[in-house]
Amino acid sequence: MSERASWNSKLGLVLAAAGSAVGLGNLWRFPYLVAKDGGGTFLLAYLMFVVFVAAPMVLAEVALGISSKKSSMGAFKWISPNVRYFGLIFVVISALIISYYSVVGGWIIAYIPKMIYSSKDADFSASFNSFVTSDFQPIVSFVVFFLSSSIIIYSGVEKGIEKVSKFMMPVLFLLLVMLVIRSITLPNASKGAIFLFKPNLSELSSQTLIDALGQVFYSMSVGMGIYITYGSYYRKDKIDIGKTLWPVITMDTLVSILAGLAIFPAVFSFNIPMTSGPELVFVTLPKIFSSIPFGLFFGELFYLILYFSALTSVIALFEVVVSFLCDETHFSRKKATVVLTTVYLIVGSIVSLSFGRFSDIKLFGRILFDFLDYLSTNILLPISGLLFSLIIGYILGPQKLKVFKNKKKQKVFEFAIKFVVPISMIAILFFS
Repeated sequence: MSERASWNSKLGLVLAAAGSAVGLGNLWRFPYLVAKDGGGTFLLAYLMFVVFVAAPMVLAEVALGISSKKSSMGAFKWISPNVRYFGLIFVVISALIISYYSVVGGWIIAYIPKMIYSSKDADFSASFNSFVTSDFQPIVSFVVFFLSSSIIIYSGVEKGIEKVSKFMMPVLFLLLVMLVIRSITLPNASKGAIFLFKPNLSELSSQTLIDALGQVFYSMSVGMGIYITYGSYYRKDKIDIGKTLWPVITMDTLVSILAGLAIFPAVFSFNIPMTSGPELVFVTLPKIFSSIPFGLFFGELFYLILYFSALTSVIALFEVVVSFLCDETHFSRKKATVVLTTVYLIVGSIVSLSFGRFSDIKLFGRILFDFLDYLSTNILLPISGLLFSLIIGYILGPQKLKVFKNKKKQKVFEFAIKFVVPISMIAILFFS
């Protein structure tokens, strides 16, 4: 077997990890939940869970990868042969998410040129429904999107993932800031900003807390094996993980807040109701962009941002599966990438057709796309988070993962992994 791939620098690890975290969850799921759960009240709960739940999980996963120098399954075997197969759940989750996330990535690619021809009188809802239910267009867009991620994976860790992340993440931030500046200069934009940042504790409910906790888990990409895999590519053991990786947590949170600042002022300015998921991204926002000066330009910026965020996330998920296949079967990276790409082009096409030709085929009352989303995010992710925290907390022992050089911070990390994270995961499973 060839020598294990590695990052060229700490910056490569940080930007790749940030790219894996920053995704569609930040740019449409977060704003929708903010609107649904009380604006600033939700944001306050979200920030609290970022610090006490997501951060310990991110740091623990990276630390496990650095210590074991293995992908998910190998990392759990490094802890104990008795828990080796628990690592498989991370691979399964990543594999499932890729199959439908890439379909949405295809929609984004299709909408980049669509914005050029948009007008304020267009029926965006009918246009979107017609597009996703057709047999040909969404599949072609999906294939283009997935092949773009496959080429990067095929190129390797240093020349592919690291190189692309160093370019895409700064550009994504720059484009998002430009979009925010345009949004906050719209009439009545201040109402949107006030809604986002001003908490009203009288509106705080158990559902708000559960939604915030679930969003933190989803947005930060924990429990998917990404950080374990990325950590395993770091050459040296001597690293202050907490200090080095904290920017990843900060960047992901900042992107969510910037997404809110880009969307809420515009929504309040045009008095358009907030909707969820595809409706927000492919119907509501195009309606807004088509109605403001230079809106088509800023619409193009928005879909470029979406494309970059979706691409870096799929690359990270794909790398989890590729790394697993290379470690467990001794496939070369190139062979593993080609085999998995072939499989996903077939599976993704079937998932895409679940909105149209295969819409009558349902699992537990859901079309295939919705079933895969529900299974991975509402069931498997909380289970993986719970198992991970219990194994690290009570089998390995969090003290064996030297995350912080500062002893007080290390103690806080150990307490969070042993108590705060497991309780939080049980709460998500119970209320889900």
